[in-house]
Formats: sequence, structure tokens, C-alpha cells
Amino acid sequence: MRRVIVVGAGVSGLTTAVTLQEAGYAVTIYTQDLPGATTSAVAAAIWFPYAVAPVHAANRWSAESYRVFEQLAQTPATGVSMTDFLVLTRPGLDNSWREELPEGAVRLAKAEELPPGYEMGYLAKVPLAETPVYLPYLQSRFMKAGGLFQQATVHHLTDLAREADLIVNCAGLGARELCQDESVYPIRGQVVKVENVPGTRSMVDSMDKGKLAYVIQRGKDTILGGTDYEHDYNNTTSPEDTQIILRRCAQLQPSLTKPKLINAAAGLRPKRPAIRCEQEPGQPIFHNYGHGGAGFTVSWGCAGEILKIILGLS
Repeated sequence: MRRVIVVGAGVSGLTTAVTLQEAGYAVTIYTQDLPGATTSAVAAAIWFPYAVAPVHAANRWSAESYRVFEQLAQTPATGVSMTDFLVLTRPGLDNSWREELPEGAVRLAKAEELPPGYEMGYLAKVPLAETPVYLPYLQSRFMKAGGLFQQATVHHLTDLAREADLIVNCAGLGARELCQDESVYPIRGQVVKVENVPGTRSMVDSMDKGKLAYVIQRGKDTILGGTDYEHDYNNTTSPEDTQIILRRCAQLQPSLTKPKLINAAAGLRPKRPAIRCEQEPGQPIFHNYGHGGAGFTVSWGCAGEILKIILGLS
């Protein structure tokens, strides 16, 4: 049984570790932060290829993930469900994410389904992963399959070579230093958790930089977002951003004008000009990072890609 170390315990690291462990490898996750303390734990975690490239590959990985999430949604204990999601858009924007979804999963929204002031949108049935349930589910699934956790800080991937046959880097933003990859940078996101308001609909307006707004209704709360501040390393919440988010979301849905606030959270999306999902030339090191705002959306597709690359070398 070949030994694998996966670096990172966000959704990409966990999903990759599960995929490899269940494929017959002996996997240990090395991580500085446990899943509940990662950026993934802050994410709204609805299926949508946001701030991710290259488009063609991201769409394929997103579609592959979609099919896995559909299956997971049949088991409530996973924290995954299928939900209606309104993607607000306009002519000329790239909406190619629609093309690989199952037939009937997405349609053009009717005029009466759009918020005031909007003229175009797509209504899609997409997966939603409620992170307080889904991340522990992945962790438990990994460990039940025989996977191990090692809480440690990794400074050099090559240092792990003597401990494993293969190393998979899912360090997210940490790859900037770990791999000296200066093309990785943060997009700071803040969300506000509020109590559910009857009649709330999940939707997103990501058309214009600096004006991101989304509403994600979950079982016990609603996530309002967000911000998209590039090269901003501040992972603490801002009261000013909270008010900006509340104002934007109230414009989307007037019923959210005075929601009951629960808390706010911030995280740093690991953006890269293109997802890095490949082998380090000449070394038993593989990379899976740079997923921008689509970590959950591409998670199973990218994990499967890593497995395919490894199997192709075996």
C-alpha cells in the first residue's frame, strides 16, 4: 500500500484525502489547522464556479463535483442538499458553467422571478454543503476508511519525501510560501450569518467587481455576503463590511432589511490565474490549489484529477 501525505485540511485537502484513501492508498493529512479552523469553514459552500480559472477545466471539474454532490444529497447526514439558486447576470457575461449540468438543472429565469432592477438570470438546482455538517462528515469518512491526521506545520514539501511515497499539496493560500508561488493571492471574503427569514431565496449577483452580493439560505440560518477584496490578507471581520453586506442583500431581497444577526466571519479565498492540478516535474509531488471562490464547487473533480494523474504514473 503506497503511503500518501496530503498537505492541508480544507475542503480540497479533505476531499483529495478521501478520494485517495478510498482508492487504496494509505493517506495521512498534515495540517496546521483542523477543518473547522480553515477558510473552508467560513464559506457559504454553494455550488457555483466563482472566481476560478481556466474556465473550460473548471467547468468540467465543477460538473464532476456536481454529480458526486447529487449522490451525497440523498443522505441527510452529509449536510448536502439540492437547492434552487438564482444566478443574476446580463448578456455578454460568461455563463458557460451551465453547459455541462444535467438536463433540466438550469433554465432562464422568468421576469417575475428576478429582483427589482434585474433583467436576466438563470435559475439552477445546485448542491449546497452546510459546512458545520459537511466538513465533519468528510473528516469522519476519511478516518473511518483508515486515514490519519497529523497536526503540524509543513515548511518544505521535500521534507516529507522520506515519510511517504507521494505528496499532494492542498495548502490553498499557504502554497504561496510553501511552493514560492507568487501567483497565488487572497481574495478576502466576509459573510454575515443571520436567522432565517420566511420566503428568502438563495441568489447571487457577481457581475461587477467590488459589488458582490449573495444570499444563501441553509437549514438553520442564512448566509449573506460578501466581499471580494483582492490581495487583502486581513482575515478578521469588519463592522463596515457587515453593513455593506446587509445593505446589498436588502436590495436583492427587501425582506432582509432588518434580519436578526448571529455573527460575521471572514476568510481568504486562494486565487490563482489558473487552478494548479498537476505533478511537480520529476518529483512525487502533486498540486491541487488555487481554487479561488470555487473550492467546494470543484473539490471532487480536482480530487479525481489528482487520482487520475497518479494512476497514470503507477
